[in-house]
Amino acid sequence: MFLSACEDPQEIGSEVFVQNIGVLFTDTLTVDASTVLLDSILTSATPNLLVGKYTDPTLGLVEASSYFQISNSDTLRTYLFDVNKTPLIIANKKDFKWIKNPTKVDSIRFILPYSVYQGDTLQTQTFKVSQLNDNSILEATKSYFGNSDAPLLKPNLLGQVKNVKIRPVKNKNVISGLSRFDTLRIPITDPAFTNFISSQRDSNKENALIGTGFKNKIRGLALTSESSNNAAIVGFSADYSVMKVYYSYAYSYTLRNKANTSDSLKVTVDSTKSNDLYVSLYSRATGALQNARFNKISTSRSGAFSKLIKVTDNISSSQSNNQVALQSSTGLATKIKFPSLLKLKERQDIAINKAELILEPNVFNYSVPTDLVLIESTPTNRLLRNGITSEGVLQFVAGEASTASYVSKSNTYTFNVTSSLQDILSGRNKSNGWLLSASTFREATQNAPRGPLSGKYIVSSDVDRAIFDSKKIKLRVYYTYVGK
Repeated sequence: MFLSACEDPQEIGSEVFVQNIGVLFTDTLTVDASTVLLDSILTSATPNLLVGKYTDPTLGLVEASSYFQISNSDTLRTYLFDVNKTPLIIANKKDFKWIKNPTKVDSIRFILPYSVYQGDTLQTQTFKVSQLNDNSILEATKSYFGNSDAPLLKPNLLGQVKNVKIRPVKNKNVISGLSRFDTLRIPITDPAFTNFISSQRDSNKENALIGTGFKNKIRGLALTSESSNNAAIVGFSADYSVMKVYYSYAYSYTLRNKANTSDSLKVTVDSTKSNDLYVSLYSRATGALQNARFNKISTSRSGAFSKLIKVTDNISSSQSNNQVALQSSTGLATKIKFPSLLKLKERQDIAINKAELILEPNVFNYSVPTDLVLIESTPTNRLLRNGITSEGVLQFVAGEASTASYVSKSNTYTFNVTSSLQDILSGRNKSNGWLLSASTFREATQNAPRGPLSGKYIVSSDVDRAIFDSKKIKLRVYYTYVGK
């Protein structure tokens, strides 16, 4: 009270307020963008069976084929587990069990629901199903990558459909899982395979093979296609794909009259039934991996991107007509750095109020990823992990959101990177840049929201791609400054 009586209130704090203070906005900070070739991408246990080929106008030719095992017993629908190995989707599938009456296999159809695609769906393709060679082995616990060797196949096709125009569209009249997509149906016509399936008609017979025994006899299958280079790669939902076996059977019973006399009628019934062989992965009893599957993906890059040959190779946007790319399944990611960011604090103290990284993809009639993720980079253009080996958990860019969803109305992805930039400015994070990629997401549960898998592998194995004009990548920053 004595102080306020003796001094002019306008002078209180004057030693602070005479300094230069303000709030500014900028979206002109330099964004250094380039395209990086990552390590091989894991394609084991992926949710989609990829097959086909297409020529990307910017990135070149991409081809895919799928190799997998089928099961007749003890399987789950689950294809995704959380970090605690707890199934996120659980739905038991029925064991393959024949009735005990005499049976005859009428036909077998491999039914595959469409899920994703990339390319021209108007170009026809011939889809083929083959059986793995008796010496080929797929191991459930082995990691397979896009560049893993394809297993050897038997020379005789199990079946094929020729000159198909794919229909990856929703059809209200078709029920093929949650998405209700249309399906591709491939008839299985190989007599040897059909006869083997028919011989397994009674699971109680000594020669019937269930579970592991069946898998040892049917090593696995391959899904391939023939098409022109400008066709499409299509993905089929592995979770809902089935090889449906249709068979007929006859049984007799006596229709007795009320008096149960000799004129009781003996009736013979001819009927039909079907059973399913599944492209499944996990044991219902233990939750452990039971079967294997992977997609083989190869590419022949074109233009400036053909210089990306070795892992960690980097092409600056200035060398690729100001374009940078991500194509997850082939290992391409976009690297982003901010070389002028630290200049903001050269003459003043800075506190970032809000910062957004905004990217606008160039859309050519090709689909873009639903979600993108930012991962910290090492100095050598590798994904940063929390261990000293390549088996560590990936390190997301810290902050309010390391992910961004595509907004079609504005044709943008927007990342909130406020805390991340503040950490760089304060020196808490010696960032070597960020790697932008499409990611594999887990579905929302009661205990966790939808988000990227926080395990060893996060990069999507589907044919996601996006091309960005580096000049349109914006870093929008609102900040408070105090002049020094």
